[in-house]
Amino acid sequence: MTTSTVVSGALWVVALWRLPSIRHSRKQRSLALTLAALALAMTFEVPQVRDAVNAAVGADVRLSPLLKHLLGVTSAACLLDFVVAVVRPQGLARRIRWAALGVTLPLMTGFYAMANWPNAEVSEGWRPVFPVLYTAVFILYIGISMVAASWLFLGGVRHSRRFLGKVGLGLLGAGTLLGSLYAAQRVAFVFIRLVTGRQYPDLENIVSTMLKQWSILAIALGVCLPPLSVAVDYLRAWRALRQIRPLWVQLTDAAPHVVLSVMIRRTRVPLRLERCVIEIEDACLALREYVSVDVRDRARALAHLEAVPPNEIDEVTEACWLRVAVDCTRGGQRLEGVDHPALGVTGRDRQSELDWLQAVSRAYVSSPVVRKFLRQEKSVDCSVVSGPERVSSHDHN
Repeated sequence: MTTSTVVSGALWVVALWRLPSIRHSRKQRSLALTLAALALAMTFEVPQVRDAVNAAVGADVRLSPLLKHLLGVTSAACLLDFVVAVVRPQGLARRIRWAALGVTLPLMTGFYAMANWPNAEVSEGWRPVFPVLYTAVFILYIGISMVAASWLFLGGVRHSRRFLGKVGLGLLGAGTLLGSLYAAQRVAFVFIRLVTGRQYPDLENIVSTMLKQWSILAIALGVCLPPLSVAVDYLRAWRALRQIRPLWVQLTDAAPHVVLSVMIRRTRVPLRLERCVIEIEDACLALREYVSVDVRDRARALAHLEAVPPNEIDEVTEACWLRVAVDCTRGGQRLEGVDHPALGVTGRDRQSELDWLQAVSRAYVSSPVVRKFLRQEKSVDCSVVSGPERVSSHDHN
C-alpha cells in the first residue's frame, strides 16, 4: 500500500465524517467541500486510479494531473472561505476571491489543453510556454491563498477559547504554511529550469510530495480537533451533571418550587447541567432560611474536630448545614431575625462553581461527618424533625 493510498484513505474518512455538516452553515459547508476536494484530488495520486483515468482518455493524454490540480485549487478556495468565516466573520474580499477562482480554473484548463503533454520540455522553444503558464497560474493561486490562510489561521489561535481549538487552528495554520512552501519550491524548481536549463525531477518529486502530503495531513488533523474539543466539553458536562445530580435530587426534593416545568431532552447535556446548577443555587437560597449561621459554625467546628483535610473543610461544612436544612423542611419553620449561612458557591467562576458543587455533592452523599452532624443537631434541637429519607420524584435533569 502506497503513501498516497494511505493519505487518500485518511482524507476520505475525515471528509465523509464532516459531510453531514454541509447543510449547517456557510463555514461548515466550506470545510466539508475543502475535505471532499482534497480527498478526491489525492485519489488521483493513487497509482491504480491515475493509470485507469489516463487509460480511459487515451495514452497520449494525461488527464489525472489536471483533475488533481483543479481540485487542489478548489480546495484552497474553500479552505480560505472557511478560515475567513471563522476568523473574519465580517468578510474579506469575497467577490475578489471567487472572481480569482473563476479566472484560475478556465485558464488552467486552457493552458493545459494547449501544452504538448507529455513531451513538453522547457528547452523546446515557444511551445513549452503553455506548461510554464499552466504551472504559473496554479502555483500563483495556491501560493497566495495558502499565505492568506496561514496568516488568518495563525492569527486566530489567540482568540480561540478552547485548548484543542487553539491546537486545531495551529495545525491548520501549519498545514497552509506547508502549502505555501509547496508553492515556493515549485516556483524555485521552475526558475532553475528556465535559467540554467537543468532539471532535478527526482528531487523535485520528493520535496513536492513530502510538502504536499504533510500539508494535507496537518489540515485534516487540524479539522478534527475543534469538533473533538466540543466532544470533550460534552463529556465533561456529562460527568459534572452525573456528580452533582445526587445533590440536586435532595435539595429540590426539599424545595420543589425551584424546579422549572420546562422539559429538556436528555441528549442536551450542557443545557441540563446549566439548569441543574441554577436550580441547586435557588434551592440553597431557599433552604438557608431554615438554619442560622450558628449551624454552619458548629459544622465547621465538627469538621476540624474530625480531622477533615483542610482543602475539604469548606465543602463538608456546606454539606452539613444543607443536610440539616433539608431535614428542617419536614416540620420546621423558617427562622426569622437571625443571620443565615452564606452560600459557598457565590462569586465563583464557571469551572470553580462546578468543582465546588461536585465536592459538596460528594460530601452530602457519602461523608460520615455530615451524617454525624445531622444526628448531633437532632439530639440538641427538637425543631429538627426526624423522618424517613424521601425519594425525589423529579426527573427533569
